[in-house]
Amino acid sequence: MTEPMQEVQPVTLSSQAFLILCRLYDGCYDELKQNESLSDLVESIAGVMLAGVETLEKQETKPKNITFPLTLQQSFFLRRLVADLLAHAPAEGDDKTRQWLQECLTALSGGGGLTNDSHS
Repeated sequence: MTEPMQEVQPVTLSSQAFLILCRLYDGCYDELKQNESLSDLVESIAGVMLAGVETLEKQETKPKNITFPLTLQQSFFLRRLVADLLAHAPAEGDDKTRQWLQECLTALSGGGGLTNDSHS
């Protein structure tokens, strides 16, 4: 049996939305890592995010946006995580944070992430 090829696609977020996503992911990383069936996926996403943060830190002039590569599986997992957080966030919470999380959700849903014709 062969592994299906992982289709990688770029995801672009504002730098602030990316950092919020990283903080969110870091906050639930330990809990997610405990699930053995998700361990490799959780680690691979952490690696992508860490690389993005390191790239931002190295630049003297902080870019407005950051683009990073995610497989469809990674993108779907992060989209579910952000959607779940937004669904359970208090309505009277920080509006700016909600906007950044909504931006994350939109970016993770966009770019053809919902269509995958390669399996037909």
